[in-house]
Amino acid sequence: MPATVTVIFGGKEEQKYLLDKPAFTVGREPACEIAIDNLGISRQHCKLLVRGDAFVVQDLGSANGTFVNGKKIVEHYLNDGDEIFIGKYILRFSNDTQTKAAPDKDTAGVPDTLNTFVMDGAKIQEQLAKMRAQAGGGTATPSPHAAPAAPGPGATAKDYAKALDVPQQGGGNKSMLLIGGAVIVLLLILVVVLLIVVMKKT
Repeated sequence: MPATVTVIFGGKEEQKYLLDKPAFTVGREPACEIAIDNLGISRQHCKLLVRGDAFVVQDLGSANGTFVNGKKIVEHYLNDGDEIFIGKYILRFSNDTQTKAAPDKDTAGVPDTLNTFVMDGAKIQEQLAKMRAQAGGGTATPSPHAAPAAPGPGATAKDYAKALDVPQQGGGNKSMLLIGGAVIVLLLILVVVLLIVVMKKT
């Protein structure tokens, strides 16, 4: 039997929907495939999607949130028997043909299309060390003059900022030359002043 969703209110089954299309929108609007006329439900509350061999529920920025088995989600792969809570209603998902649990992606974060990959501090340091090694000719020792390499696919915005925070080659030498030049100019001025003083005394 294909997958179904049963709408339950107050412990009573109100209606069962056959999930025979790629997407079903659940909400208060009459145009929704699963329309529920209740003020606790947003006009477009959530969406049921087919993804590969599994079904996914996505919250659509609803005012009161979407919950699966009591846990607030933004996106969640559904398993047979999962209960989706929207307002005071329960949508019980059934899929008898599902042979194994779908991947758990109910990370209360963002859908895959907007997902931000995050690494902990140790992994970031390891990634940056690899980047520096590639840029510096195979050595893992950080080089102050190594050109930054592009962060890997799991890098965050902070990784890009750190990778770009590399001093430019020759920057220190230019500073030293400027300081040395200023000192020489001051010494020349001092010598000229001393010569003028000596000449006046003689």
